[in-house]
Amino acid sequence: MNVDEVLNRIITINHAWKLSREEFGSSNAITKALRDQKSSWQASLLRDYPEMSYLKVDTDNSTADEILYSVRLKRSIVIDGVTRTDAEHLPERIAKELFYELEIEALLKNNENIHV
Repeated sequence: MNVDEVLNRIITINHAWKLSREEFGSSNAITKALRDQKSSWQASLLRDYPEMSYLKVDTDNSTADEILYSVRLKRSIVIDGVTRTDAEHLPERIAKELFYELEIEALLKNNENIHV
């Protein structure tokens, strides 16, 4: 699977998760499963394509009680005619479930050679 396919899955699952959350609520089993699946694909993107991706703290969307990471792309990718520079958000609490602390630190520093 190439990076475009992984990114497309993340975007598609993110849309489905948001629809499920609106329709059934955030505590619904399907909503949680979609959230977890999206996060798993984001982790795969970050681990399998470190030359293409990194984490950045999203200061625009983070709140006092919830830090959000933006899963960023080092160069833009066109998906379904839309230029993408990110692969959606990943809450810090979920990132801590998926990555070791040292991995998170490395992913936050992995923003060299950005060509967006």
